[in-house]
Amino acid sequence: MKKTLMLLAALSFATAGTSFAQTAPAASTTMKAQKGKGDRKTPAQKADHKAAKMAKELGLTADQEAKVEQLMLARQQETAAFKAKYGTDKNAGRNEMKASHEKYNAQLKQILTPEQYAKMGQLKAEHRGHAKGGKMKAKTKA
Repeated sequence: MKKTLMLLAALSFATAGTSFAQTAPAASTTMKAQKGKGDRKTPAQKADHKAAKMAKELGLTADQEAKVEQLMLARQQETAAFKAKYGTDKNAGRNEMKASHEKYNAQLKQILTPEQYAKMGQLKAEHRGHAKGGKMKAKTKA
């Protein structure tokens, strides 16, 4: 009798464990699920998002934010044109894209104050350091 009860208990625990393992969540909220191909932003949406982020991080005035948003929109449209022109070949048009990036930075430097531009550079450096998997190491001159 004891063996039968133990066997029955073990069987019930085994089936209960597998029934919980087979239930799937109703809606996935992972980053991959949120970044589906249907969720692509338009260049105007990207420009608006980036300008708002810069305004928050750098303390931009309303006038600066409007100018940055226009600049970002032009930059997003130009980037989309490069992608359409060159496709996935990263080396094709590299010099043209580099010149475009330098022009964009020069225009951005005219809009921002020197303090804001320096802070933006610092934030970019921090972001690059985190993207490489750790804190940035200070470069030392030998």
